[in-house]
Amino acid sequence: QWLSAQAILATKNNDVNTINFSIQIGISGDTTTYKSIDNVTNHDEIVNYPNKFLNSLDLPNMPPHVLVLKISVPTILLRNINPPQLCNGTRLSVKELIINITKATILNEKFKSGDVLLPRILMIPTDMPFEFKRLQFPVQLAFAMTINNA
Repeated sequence: QWLSAQAILATKNNDVNTINFSIQIGISGDTTTYKSIDNVTNHDEIVNYPNKFLNSLDLPNMPPHVLVLKISVPTILLRNINPPQLCNGTRLSVKELIINITKATILNEKFKSGDVLLPRILMIPTDMPFEFKRLQFPVQLAFAMTINNA
């Protein structure tokens, strides 16, 4: 209950990632690691943008290539999946971690305590000089978040 109404605010994404990682380490339980599948959309660009480079990109409003989660950690949804229940910015608490689906409980007021299933989805960032796609769960840890997301 208390955690659903709390967040640490920071100005930079690097600070947010460091804080989130540090807090998650202190929580007991097993971690589950999910790696994204990244590809360029234009096959002629494959030589210019290898997968190793695409995997290294850490963009705002995109989940990381390596997403590490534990049961009961808070996350924030990065895409609209099923408005108005599952919108960008919805806070969730991880309930169960499965290979291609995560089960979570909604922490926001209106739909609070509702359980949802989140699949991996295809996301294409729009603010890049080239197009690539990332298949990953549309969430990131939310112990800390940027001031803009808050």
